[in-house]
Amino acid sequence: MKKLLLLMVIPFFSSGKITPGISNPDEFNENLFNQISSSNYLATISGCKVISLKMFHPPERNEYPQSDTWLCLFSVDVISNGYGPGQALPEKVYLDKKAGLWKKKKYILSKEGTQRSLEVYGIKSLSELEPLELYNIRSVNARGYAVVNRNIPLEEKKKGVKKKLSFCLIQKQSYFSFCGSGSMVNLVDGKEVDFTPYMLKSLETVEMGLPEK
Repeated sequence: MKKLLLLMVIPFFSSGKITPGISNPDEFNENLFNQISSSNYLATISGCKVISLKMFHPPERNEYPQSDTWLCLFSVDVISNGYGPGQALPEKVYLDKKAGLWKKKKYILSKEGTQRSLEVYGIKSLSELEPLELYNIRSVNARGYAVVNRNIPLEEKKKGVKKKLSFCLIQKQSYFSFCGSGSMVNLVDGKEVDFTPYMLKSLETVEMGLPEK
């Protein structure tokens, strides 16, 4: 019964939408994309079957910055964990089950948690951390969140990472979610290119649970 209620509180739709809305870059072209499937990127778990999406990209670059592994996770765990505490941040993202929306709120770190945050991010005060950007994502047959995080751990910052996007989309009529994370800024011909709006638009096209060919 608990799992059935979990599915009922999250409405689903047949077309994509991002809330709050975003402005596409001037050079955005909906015909510039790579059609990919989970067989290329996903850490396979049978419950998700095949996942398909259009990876939009700017004219000057058709490959994204390095991404972490994309995963298929149990939706009950995604809803329970949300986003934030594991990142050593005083902010977290959670599902408001009554509204069917992902929201964020601040919370107080413990003394140990505060010290860990200062060490992880190489900062002297929590006031140096930037607020998370939260988007509710509606794709072809899934719904979830995308979080843009400009707080980069010191070790990753040394490697050139400047901004990351993390997401989880819960599949319609299933107990599985499609999740992932990756860097969003890359150098192209000596110029920084921000892939964030392209990735957000790509998430609108996600279709989960397709049969194996």
